[in-house]
Amino acid sequence: MSNETPQNIIDKYDKPLPLWTIALIPVYISALFIIILFPLAQDWLWSEAWLFIISFVINMTISFYFINKKNPRVLRNRMKVKKVGITEKTRSSAGSDKFIMPLLSIGFIGALLLPVFDYRNQWSPIPFMVEIVGLVILNIGLIIMDIAMVQNAYASKILDINKDQKLIDTGLYGRVRHPLYSGAVLLILGLPIALGSWVSLIPAAVGVLAIIIRIKFEEEMLIKGMDGYIEYRTRVKYKLIPKIY
Repeated sequence: MSNETPQNIIDKYDKPLPLWTIALIPVYISALFIIILFPLAQDWLWSEAWLFIISFVINMTISFYFINKKNPRVLRNRMKVKKVGITEKTRSSAGSDKFIMPLLSIGFIGALLLPVFDYRNQWSPIPFMVEIVGLVILNIGLIIMDIAMVQNAYASKILDINKDQKLIDTGLYGRVRHPLYSGAVLLILGLPIALGSWVSLIPAAVGVLAIIIRIKFEEEMLIKGMDGYIEYRTRVKYKLIPKIY
């Protein structure tokens, strides 16, 4: 029988990832954006796309470096695709990922790709200074998501509750219950504006709707499966925006 203790397991997951892994992530993401956006746009001098990619990669490189130092467990949790903490009580709520994740993907991919065709056909151009505002909003969203990941090691991409998961109610989680989603909303709304397309706010709105629906099911799961979550809801009343929602 193994003498490994739970603390040994925690230490393993809290060990920072190799720096080469952290360095490769933004390289991979930027290459993916470049391969997708510029050939479709038929213009390698599309300045809005370059500004988006450069700012996104800078933000990701810096944030992942610090997250890896401060809370590497969250990076591992966000890489996992298998649910390990589902019980009979939480199975139904957690199963909503089956239809919410495709809806969220449609929203994000649409907000990323529709601007390409808008740029080529000039359906709904946006003034350059407004595009810069969209770029700022996008990066603020990324920063909020980064802070939420530093503060919550279990900020997973999938709906799940780990057996050793603790309720986080400090930092951003003391202001709203889902700060990671707050940042994601700003990201998905800022993206089409940064790329210069008003019409692309339509798929972005679909993405925001998917996030709002996901919060409903996630809260059902947490109420059923996490000790103290009902009391936490009474103390932190807002889901996404302080004093508003």
